[in-house]
Amino acid sequence: MTYLYEIHCYQGDTFQYVVARTARLSEEKVRQDVEKMNHALGSEIYRKGMKYVFVAATNSKAAGDIREQNNRTKTVSVKRK
Repeated sequence: MTYLYEIHCYQGDTFQYVVARTARLSEEKVRQDVEKMNHALGSEIYRKGMKYVFVAATNSKAAGDIREQNNRTKTVSVKRK
C-alpha cells in the first residue's frame, strides 16, 4: 500500500490550500518539513492563526476526501518560544 503525504495550510481551523503532496518522501521527512515551515512563520502571521498541518492517507483516496476527514488527521503542534 502506498501512502500519500500532504502539507496543508490552515488559517485557524479553516483549510486554505495544499502546499505540497508526495508519495516519494518518507513520513518522517515530511513531518520534519512541516516543523521547519511552522518555525519559519513570522510571529505576526503565527498570531493570525496561520499553520501548516501534516496529512497522511492511502494513495487510493482523493485529496478532497482527505480534507473532509480533517477531524481524524494527524497534526504537528509546535510550541513557540
